[in-house]
Amino acid sequence: MLKVSNPLDTCAILAGGLSGRMGRDKATLRLGEKSLVEGVYGLAKTLFKQVFVVSSCHSPMTTNIDAPIIGDLLPVKAPLVGIVSALLHAQTSHVFVLACDMPFVSEESIYAVIQSFEGEDIVLPKTAQGFEPLHALYSRSCICHMLNSIERGKLNIRNVFPYVCVKAVESRPAFFAHGRSVFLNINTESELQKARDLETKLNDDNEPAFVVAGGRFR
Repeated sequence: MLKVSNPLDTCAILAGGLSGRMGRDKATLRLGEKSLVEGVYGLAKTLFKQVFVVSSCHSPMTTNIDAPIIGDLLPVKAPLVGIVSALLHAQTSHVFVLACDMPFVSEESIYAVIQSFEGEDIVLPKTAQGFEPLHALYSRSCICHMLNSIERGKLNIRNVFPYVCVKAVESRPAFFAHGRSVFLNINTESELQKARDLETKLNDDNEPAFVVAGGRFR
């Protein structure tokens, strides 16, 4: 049996989404001086011992980051496939999963999830908008249930919930900043523009959109 690891040991950034509504690769879209994946990686590497990217569409050259990049286990484009690919690759019992298109997640929002961990298989935020499965801690004990769900064509992560121990971390102050959810993700051009407007406002207020080493999203 794999020994339970420190939840801060491993982080996987999912960057291989379809980007169907955006019409172009989201991971390499620019927000300020960085791409989306660079920004999330910049935060993750300050918190976790090991960080890698899950994508079948990118290389270190295209992402401009020095993290290992692993491919999706199966040719099925769904976040669930990215999550199970991360769990299979990891050498630790748990993996914290982050989406590359959530540029305003913070040290505080990640710690709010990790500090709630008490041995569950999945720990994830839940706000009025619902669950946030791409800002969550997963155990390798989920692997068989995820593979079964994928085989049945049930690609929503919530299809796995009945078979594992899940803890929902209800709305916390850390899940909001400047009156907005830190889980704002970018799927369309209009959402990208909203993120750029917010990033400009934060810069005008001398507050970074991305957390950098030693910094915090305030």
